[in-house]
Amino acid sequence: MKNLKDIELFVFDLDGTVYIGNNEIDGSYKAVEKLRKMGKKVCFFTNNSSRCHDDYVERLNGLGLKATPEEIYTSGQVTCEYLLKNYKGARVFLLGNDRLKGEFESYGITLTDENPDVCVIGFDTSLSYDRLYKFCQYLNKGLPYIATHPDMRCPAPECPMPDIGGMIEFIRLTINRTPDIIMGKPHKTAGERLAARYRVAPEKIAMVGDRLYTDIAFGTKCGFTSVLVLSGETSEDMIPLSDVKPDYVFDKVKDMVAAVEN
Repeated sequence: MKNLKDIELFVFDLDGTVYIGNNEIDGSYKAVEKLRKMGKKVCFFTNNSSRCHDDYVERLNGLGLKATPEEIYTSGQVTCEYLLKNYKGARVFLLGNDRLKGEFESYGITLTDENPDVCVIGFDTSLSYDRLYKFCQYLNKGLPYIATHPDMRCPAPECPMPDIGGMIEFIRLTINRTPDIIMGKPHKTAGERLAARYRVAPEKIAMVGDRLYTDIAFGTKCGFTSVLVLSGETSEDMIPLSDVKPDYVFDKVKDMVAAVEN
């Protein structure tokens, strides 16, 4: 088992890991700050592409969790970087709200509704039927198909919100196309981009999260140390039933700090 004190970059999931809704999980903010004081790099990585990274900086600081733009990474940013590397100059048809469109434009990516070169689906909270159908028409012509992340649902107060996974299924059932590549957790592209972005080798990175099938699976696939916290979706009795096993298990993020110190 890898030693946590040798980790250089701690990548944190957000909801269920450091907070739930608008409420801090006991001691997690101080724990993150303590890691910084120990010289560790910190990244808050989210699959949710309905917000841009600036939104998360504002939200985290508003909640009392200090964060800089350099410490935020979203599946939308991963997608932008992938497009610039693999489809430089391409015209993109994007299913996404105005916040995601703004993120793409800040990277210099050209968005268009007509004659695109690539189709990208994000968590489009402003989705219209006409645009979804148009997206299907372009995919039916064989255009490259990229998804920002695979989540089926997004946490919300009264019940989960339908996330991008449902849209992907809608398209699959309509034209028998699935994404050529998916960017967010648990897929490896995001892990490769994380390592490159922070200039840290995979064996020096830890993924900290509350979900076995996204956070822990992501860490395992990318060669990171995986740290499961039991403050969110996963309970201890779920671990033996899962094919995905974490390297470390803690009740909360604050309980991990002592293992990093030792």
